[in-house]
Amino acid sequence: MNAVNLIPSDARRRRRTVSASPATLGLIGGLVVVLAAAVLYVMAANQVSSRRNELARVTANANSWKSVADSYQSYVAAAQTRTAELADVESLATQRYQWQELLSQIGSEMPADSELSSLNATTAAAPAAPASTTGTSTSAAPSAPVPSVQISGCAASQSAVAQTMIQLHRIPDVSAVSLSASSESAGASSGSGCSYPVSYSLTLAFSAPAASPASTVASTQTGTTTSSATPASSSATTTTGAAQ
Repeated sequence: MNAVNLIPSDARRRRRTVSASPATLGLIGGLVVVLAAAVLYVMAANQVSSRRNELARVTANANSWKSVADSYQSYVAAAQTRTAELADVESLATQRYQWQELLSQIGSEMPADSELSSLNATTAAAPAAPASTTGTSTSAAPSAPVPSVQISGCAASQSAVAQTMIQLHRIPDVSAVSLSASSESAGASSGSGCSYPVSYSLTLAFSAPAASPASTVASTQTGTTTSSATPASSSATTTTGAAQ
């Protein structure tokens, strides 16, 4: 049995001649490359534009937050100033001494036959207390000042001077009362304003601060007291006509 080709001979000839030339293939390839490059360029341009918009938005937000932060600068400065002031007040309260209580104690302990003509007092910073540790923080206890008092006065006799020393030693925190000078005149000591013949000078030494650390520096003359204070040390001077 023989096979029979039913396709006309003209159609068979045209089908065999249809083919693409190298130039056509090259042109098509070039167009594909150009199209791909255009697509990539458009995508890159869109991405750059999106990033620029995002940068502008972030910059605007940063400027807005900076303006808000700048508006609070005055409050921050005020808070810092207040903190510094509180630190100064705490330092002053630690280093000052309560003279009015000490003067009251001296006046209450003076014997009836002894008079106080003048008083000079100074303070020196006490050694720092051992540091206290709480949790992970360690802080040194603040040191309060220790006073030193020099007293001048007069008494009816040497026995009255000795009694004065005993009485003043009863003041809290007084570690020693030493006699600096003692002299007896024929009559009353008119130069110091005393009405007794025996003049004396005493020094009171303290082992620890008496009363609370907060203090005022007192200067008293004929019953009038004026107060002042310095951060590092304080002093008091008292002059009375007759203190009993």
